[in-house]
Amino acid sequence: MTAAEPDLATEVPRVAPADRQRSRTAQAIAAGLAHELRNPVFAIASAARLLRYRVIDDPVIEKNVGRILREAERLNALISALVEYGSPEPIRPVSADPDELWSEVLRAERGVLESKALIVHHTPPASRATCAIDTDQWVRACSQILANAIDAAPEGSDLTLVSTVLPTGEWRSALTNGGPPIPADTLDHAFDLLVSTKPGHAGIGLALASRIATEHGGTITLQSGADGNTATLTLPATRAHG
Repeated sequence: MTAAEPDLATEVPRVAPADRQRSRTAQAIAAGLAHELRNPVFAIASAARLLRYRVIDDPVIEKNVGRILREAERLNALISALVEYGSPEPIRPVSADPDELWSEVLRAERGVLESKALIVHHTPPASRATCAIDTDQWVRACSQILANAIDAAPEGSDLTLVSTVLPTGEWRSALTNGGPPIPADTLDHAFDLLVSTKPGHAGIGLALASRIATEHGGTITLQSGADGNTATLTLPATRAHG
């Protein structure tokens, strides 16, 4: 490394003030909701368990107590997701190839992909990129993006994942599925906290991915049309290697 060459492992991502403020506002909302929900959900679950032990051999009560506990467990998962979004760990960047991290995510999600007979065609750039990345958080963001694409993709279809390094040095990666077009009003709020069109989904996954991308000085966007839906990730200027 020459004196003029930046150390990507210690370089601080540059985040636009407006993006940072929006992210902080959403994080404050998430943390506040988690704080308000935690104690009531714990109390509900505790009361249901006590009722289960006090009332024996009543199938109606047993059935409804089980339902209460299942819903409490679902709410606890929501609280954990809100805490993760609202109280993030600081970014600890190291020099890493973002397409290697994509490959890691695809391997980890192989079972889910196979369950829907989906194939992802991953095309890294000819000149591989090295970026300043918190690998754990970036893998989490990519996992959320992939999960969203899997949900939308028709069973037995192919997904394409194409990465490029632009002349400016920016790394860009586009994941496309053949799902139905997303309504414009939904598309406008795809990365907002607690926005989801899927029953049983809390609407935190894409918001989390967006927050992580923003903290890396990058972006995430979603386009939709007749040919499918494309989520595009970017990271700031990189070093490329063949």
